[in-house]
Amino acid sequence: MITNMQHFTSNISNKKSLRPCRNKYQTFIYFMRFILLLLIVYFTGCYSTQSVNITVKVDSKIDMSKYHTIAVINFLDKKSKPNEEQGKIISRMIRKQLKNSKEFQILDEKNMELDTEIHEDDIKDPETLVSLGNQLGVDALIVGEFEFSQRYQSVPYIVDRYSSSEGKYIPEGNTYVRNMYSFSFHAKLIDGKTGKTIFDYSPRVEEKPDYQSSGLELLFSDGTNDPSYLRAIASKPVANFVLSLTPHYDHERRILIR
Repeated sequence: MITNMQHFTSNISNKKSLRPCRNKYQTFIYFMRFILLLLIVYFTGCYSTQSVNITVKVDSKIDMSKYHTIAVINFLDKKSKPNEEQGKIISRMIRKQLKNSKEFQILDEKNMELDTEIHEDDIKDPETLVSLGNQLGVDALIVGEFEFSQRYQSVPYIVDRYSSSEGKYIPEGNTYVRNMYSFSFHAKLIDGKTGKTIFDYSPRVEEKPDYQSSGLELLFSDGTNDPSYLRAIASKPVANFVLSLTPHYDHERRILIR
């Protein structure tokens, strides 16, 4: 009787000792089944991906709630021989895009007559800027400088030329000259009551090559006098400056998994 009881107790203890091992084994089996399921889904193509564009709202980089009326002062050309007409073109571009946003009241160009001519030192002097704000009756001013220039750029390239002496094509280095236009842009939003700078925007220099002129035409061409060249190269920095001041919608690319 005692022997039977010892045998029965021994069996129970052995079963208890086997339970943790069985639990670990079952966990491992479930994990492997899950991995196998993922592999089946992956290799049988039970899912698909799609690139989609979504529309998101982007807030202005600064609080513009107290600036309802804005005057855009004609931008100043930093060249030794300034082109005042080009400064007007840039100001018109900014004025037009701000009006299109319908966020502010933008002073019309015909109402921008000032008592004195604006110089580089004036747009850096808070007292002068406050005086301009009072004279125009606006909450904020947009002032700035620019420089539109061109230079000649040598561009290397390689062509294959046939060599009769060697009886095969040999790569040969050469260069050609093209016009390269550069545009630097610096704009500031000024508080019309204090003359302080609220937002300062100075992007990298925009560069754009001219592929239309070649040969002797390069020596006589000067696209810096062409308003269309200026508008083309200034469009990106001007647009980014205006977008920094206005809430707008933008598009982002996302990956959709099905």
